[in-house]
Amino acid sequence: MDDLLRIIRRRYSLAVMNVIHAREAPRYHDLANALQPISSSTLSETLQALEAARLLDRQQSPADGQAVTYRLTPSGVKLLTRLRGLLTDLDGEGLP
Repeated sequence: MDDLLRIIRRRYSLAVMNVIHAREAPRYHDLANALQPISSSTLSETLQALEAARLLDRQQSPADGQAVTYRLTPSGVKLLTRLRGLLTDLDGEGLP
């Protein structure tokens, strides 16, 4: 639980998860463009942390075998859905 909290508290973790969930198998450069001004090192570290937590999968593209694409795991989708619901509830209560 502590590891999961540490990961989702990272500055870009939820933003990265949102972009991956909203796009079909984005590549690294797609994420970097969508999340500007995120640095390359921050994006790489965030992706590694999310993968280590089993919240996303990193896959070789079947088209060329070299490009890497990202997808949320079922656990990642479940976590993101619950966090979105929580944030919506808090927003509805007029909390900052």
